[in-house]
Amino acid sequence: MTRQIITIEEVARHCGVSRATVSRVLNKEPRVKPSTIAKVEKAIQELGYNPNSHARALSGGATKTVAVLLPGTWRDYYNPLLKGMDEVSARRGYYLLIRSYNYLSVAQRILQEKRVDGFIIRNMDQPEEHTKLFRKLEWQGIPFILIGNPFPQYPSIHIDNVGGARAMAHHFCHHGFKQIAFLAGPETNIDSNDRYYGFRLGLAECGFDPDRVRLFRGDYSIESGAAAMPEILASGEPEAIFAANDRMALGILQYCRTHGLRIPENLSLAGFDDTFFSQYIHPSLTTVRQPILEMGSLAMEKLIQLIEGHPLASPHVILPAPLIIRESCGCKPDSSVQQRVDALPE
Repeated sequence: MTRQIITIEEVARHCGVSRATVSRVLNKEPRVKPSTIAKVEKAIQELGYNPNSHARALSGGATKTVAVLLPGTWRDYYNPLLKGMDEVSARRGYYLLIRSYNYLSVAQRILQEKRVDGFIIRNMDQPEEHTKLFRKLEWQGIPFILIGNPFPQYPSIHIDNVGGARAMAHHFCHHGFKQIAFLAGPETNIDSNDRYYGFRLGLAECGFDPDRVRLFRGDYSIESGAAAMPEILASGEPEAIFAANDRMALGILQYCRTHGLRIPENLSLAGFDDTFFSQYIHPSLTTVRQPILEMGSLAMEKLIQLIEGHPLASPHVILPAPLIIRESCGCKPDSSVQQRVDALPE
């Protein structure tokens, strides 16, 4: 992408006033109507005009800074993601500007001030708000890469959520589970929806009616996993629960411990992500691995490629999400069930 420099003339055209009027507003000169000031300031905001950026862009200057926008601060997920980005950025001479709280609003400010050369955005919910930001980035010619992508028209790094959940469904079927619950994330969350779709797909491939799966929702937090358990148990005791992320699975495990339920003796459990704690809790958690470190590294490599004017060979990278068999589903890590899953056709 080639960055488009917004000029004072474009601001003037956008709001239907003269260049001199825009200049007077910028310089806070008197004798400008309040309605005109409001109109000019609105145009400046919408176009992302920054008077100081024009001279810098013409001189060939660059910030060598990348903005990383994250919708949360969960250390178990975002630490390895940021580590992957940081290793690449340090090697290539770039700096990271990381924002999470209210990050979509912060992005507008960063964009207006021309403080960065590109963006990496972990998009999950709020598709309409994200679309507004993406269009503004496109308009100004600022490169960006998405991690987790419900927007096929923009470059992205994401994982095979459907394939990973499909493999977990096959694993559940080989165990012979009949009473199955799925604890999903928020209804608007693309990753969660893809995992639920993949899980249903895999069950159907095994001859199991996917409509028999009982669907519940959390918000991806540990607390929501525990909070969902009374409702899950009240619906009829499940043999197995597949949680859409490891944090909710951990909440389920904690609830079971405090209420006398043993995993996997009374209830089998699986998660998704393979976050760092999954192998250390007892019983260790069967899950689907997200290559989080690799996602961060690839996102930074691809973004720098765009910043430096090199087109991407492929705009989308989909990383595999392998099944990780541990103890919480009732298996041993070297279980023959794992061997049967590995032997499944693609």
